[in-house]
Amino acid sequence: MIEIKPVITKKQLKQFVDFQPKLYKDNPYYVPPLRSDEINLLSEKKSPHLSSGDATCQCFLAYKDGKIVGRGAGIIQHLYNKKHNVKYARISRLDFIDDFEVSKAIIEAIENWAKEQGMTKIHGPLGFNDLEREGMLIEGFDKLSTFEMLYNHPYYQTHIEKLGYKKDVDWLEFQLHLSPTLDKRNARLASTVAKRSGLTEIRLKKKELLKQYADKILNLIDEAYGSLYGTVPLTPKVRKSLLQQFNLVLDTDFIVVLVDKDNEVAGFGLAFPSMAKAVKKANGKLFPFGFIPILRSLKKNDTVDLALIGVANKHANSGVTAVIFEHMYARFIKRGIKFAETNAQLESNYKVQALFNKSYESHQKTRRRSYIKDLV
Repeated sequence: MIEIKPVITKKQLKQFVDFQPKLYKDNPYYVPPLRSDEINLLSEKKSPHLSSGDATCQCFLAYKDGKIVGRGAGIIQHLYNKKHNVKYARISRLDFIDDFEVSKAIIEAIENWAKEQGMTKIHGPLGFNDLEREGMLIEGFDKLSTFEMLYNHPYYQTHIEKLGYKKDVDWLEFQLHLSPTLDKRNARLASTVAKRSGLTEIRLKKKELLKQYADKILNLIDEAYGSLYGTVPLTPKVRKSLLQQFNLVLDTDFIVVLVDKDNEVAGFGLAFPSMAKAVKKANGKLFPFGFIPILRSLKKNDTVDLALIGVANKHANSGVTAVIFEHMYARFIKRGIKFAETNAQLESNYKVQALFNKSYESHQKTRRRSYIKDLV
């Protein structure tokens, strides 16, 4: 018999967070999130989403013979629902053993909770916003996950589709193989675009960069990503939380900020040295010694994760993305970077995919999916 319990206590919350790394303990491709970040994101008092009332969340644990065998969370992102005038819940942090009775029980518990809250549809896996891990992995199970992306067993897809969930959108991720020399044609194109659009790169130390341009970059994220699937506006609390996280790992060699002739941010690119292997080695725990391999990975690495790229609407379709990539590419070569892992790109983002395939040696690494289901 499967027993479902809502997460209420701090002990249960820690058990909820710890279940996933236990489930994937022997999997060579899974990379855990940082344990402390997960606990804070799901804590009513510490979460920038929950403490502000911008979202509601309920976590559940599934037990079989007294042992935890599954988990899942329901999220109602009020900002998203208001933005789109819908009543959607999000299924999040879904993990379970290969037992359909377990997955059925945990997913139905989330659905029933969502119905009680007046929701009419449920979709996901999604987090509180688009900057969290999202999407169920359906291709690329034999590839090391990036630190920013979800990993799951292949059987998840069979279970969730058996329960009536249908495809909503897919995301694709690519790995770029970087030549140790710049392609002169791409460099000339980027130079031409920069001159035509009056673009200048800003190079500052981290403290000055964040002080002068952090708000402008965050505003641009809202502008550039606002129409994409699952996105919500970045509230003041979320912005503060993001800046605190970025401040720890931000390397100015891996951020490009372009301003136009009016000194407005025309576009930006943000990458991080890959922390996947280091975080995996630390099992998602910074202390007592987990921070050591993570710090080392930030200094010496041959792989970067392309975290965010944004272009202002008034500069859309003008080639600014290519300029950003060329600036970043030059830095990567200087630092000995050989591979770049993209973030999740909507499969309909043909322009960026064309840039990857035309200008760089690339291959699709993974495919992940967000599902949707009617609740009424």
